[in-house]
Amino acid sequence: MSVELAILIWLAIGIGVTAGVFLVARIAVQLATVAYKFLEREMDTRTATRETGLLSLAILAALAATAVVAGYAILVLFASLLESGVTGN
Repeated sequence: MSVELAILIWLAIGIGVTAGVFLVARIAVQLATVAYKFLEREMDTRTATRETGLLSLAILAALAATAVVAGYAILVLFASLLESGVTGN
């Protein structure tokens, strides 16, 4: 694998993890907005429950996608260490 390709792979992994963290933070802000609107009586119970459920599913999906990207990064890191012969002895 060339150095340029390795840098591009790590760049893509970094972008994926950053995007996942951004999505989780954005969804958390949306959940707080729903809670605030409900407490201020701007939203009824049914709507707040539906939006909270959908946002909770979205945050779980974002966390799962981020975990997959991070897991791939760890796999690539360990594979490159094993390939280069670094065993820790």
